[in-house]
Amino acid sequence: MNLSKNAFSFFVLPLFLLASFSSASAQSITVEQLEPSYEVALHMVIGSNESGPGVSLPASLSSVSRRLKGNFSFSNYRLANTFIGRVSNTGTIEYKSVSNILGQDSGGEAQTFLEWSLGSFRVVPNGFQARSFRFGARVPVKVQSSKDSAGVVSSVVNYEAIGLNMNMIGLPANTPTLVGTISLPNTAGTIFLIATIRVAEM
Repeated sequence: MNLSKNAFSFFVLPLFLLASFSSASAQSITVEQLEPSYEVALHMVIGSNESGPGVSLPASLSSVSRRLKGNFSFSNYRLANTFIGRVSNTGTIEYKSVSNILGQDSGGEAQTFLEWSLGSFRVVPNGFQARSFRFGARVPVKVQSSKDSAGVVSSVVNYEAIGLNMNMIGLPANTPTLVGTISLPNTAGTIFLIATIRVAEM
């Protein structure tokens, strides 16, 4: 009986320790070999000739801000929103949300339904490349207003679809880059889509 117990300890215990060591080593290797991730920031800037002084854009967009002001005649530029996505090499980002990009009151009719995607993202020398970039939005447009006998004003709002599609787009690293522009319906304003991609913190 004692011999059997000793034999069991002699053979099984080393195997148990070996299995534990192998499992820990596999976990360590998995963490070490994890592919780096990249942070994709899509900034949505709106240019317009609204009354009042222009709104200063964040310092991180100063380089592209100078380009906008040099090529477009709007008196006002404001950052409507910034969207963040995290992706690894050969990955894809898809984003859908509701946003008040027009800067109106927070009523339901002021909301904009938007979505954007970056497909087949790849790391290339000196930057990044994506097989596709798509941005789409349904923007509320007031088409008419009426007043009832009690003097209450009601509005009819339609949603206008706007968007931008691109194939095989290249972007530099760590540099805010103007991707494209979209005119806002029934206004003189324009949406400027600016992308910044950098290595994400682990």
